[in-house]
Amino acid sequence: MPVTRAYVIPDEKTFQSYVENTKQLVESELSNFISKIADFRIHGKVEYALLSHGKRLRPLMVILSAQSVGGNREDVMSLALAIELLHNATLVHDDVLDQDKFRRGVPAVHAKWSVNDAILVGDAMISLAINLAADYGREILKIASETGLALCDGEYLDVSTTSIEMAENEYLEKIRKKSASLFQAATCCGAIAGGGSDFEVKCLADFGEHFGMAYQLNDDLSDITSLKDGIPKDLRKRRISLPLIHLYKSSNLVEREKFLNDLQTLAREDCAVKKIALDRILQNLKSKGSLSYCTKKINEYIDQSIVDIQPLRDTEFKFHLIQMAKSLRLNG
Repeated sequence: MPVTRAYVIPDEKTFQSYVENTKQLVESELSNFISKIADFRIHGKVEYALLSHGKRLRPLMVILSAQSVGGNREDVMSLALAIELLHNATLVHDDVLDQDKFRRGVPAVHAKWSVNDAILVGDAMISLAINLAADYGREILKIASETGLALCDGEYLDVSTTSIEMAENEYLEKIRKKSASLFQAATCCGAIAGGGSDFEVKCLADFGEHFGMAYQLNDDLSDITSLKDGIPKDLRKRRISLPLIHLYKSSNLVEREKFLNDLQTLAREDCAVKKIALDRILQNLKSKGSLSYCTKKINEYIDQSIVDIQPLRDTEFKFHLIQMAKSLRLNG
């Protein structure tokens, strides 16, 4: 009679060790890849943009998704690098559009060199990503192309729609395209390259999208509530986010006028006045329940992402994906 082995859920230490080891491997593979294009005239600038030590979440998602359906890490590493190249290309271009001078604590490419250089670096990374993804077949190449279009559409919405009166569903659609679409591409393509069934691919694609929504909302919330650099960047640059949309919708006409005046004040030079305006906005975000509303939304997306992959067979890699989602969960 065959013996059935019980699945043992890995502990937190095992999860952290897996993430750290895989991230180090991705860093090493990125360095090796960059060294192969040393003859490329803007090689050094591509290297600067790519090897700035990001979180590497998207290549990690590619690898975990492949392993979750029985694939192996080595076979999908080039695909993982392609997704990371595409991600970094969007960051380089976004910094130009948003006029952000720093990325991950160091000067953005356009600030260190020029806007022309940044555009070329981003274009080069997109071309390199396509070259790597092409080895995985037409389906994955098509997904990468469609994702690139979604990223462009999301960024266009971001730079062209700046009204605080934006509807919540419009905002969620914007971040679905601008951020969640690439997470979805990572998990979907990873599952396909790993040999997953149509059902497994669908489960992991849904997981990636809902994880991406939670991730971006979490990032928006963190920026507004972080005071380590003085005025939060999103408030300073009048970037619309879900907490601000909720606050505006929850306010009466008089409160809305004061809120808009406070947002305008944050762009002034008078630090004392800005501090008063910032304190009032943060207080209203709490009193109107805008922060807790956003927290609730984040946790809903996290819960849904975990439900998405419950039908997958139990493996340590499925557990790691669930742990990644749970790491975004907020209290409140």
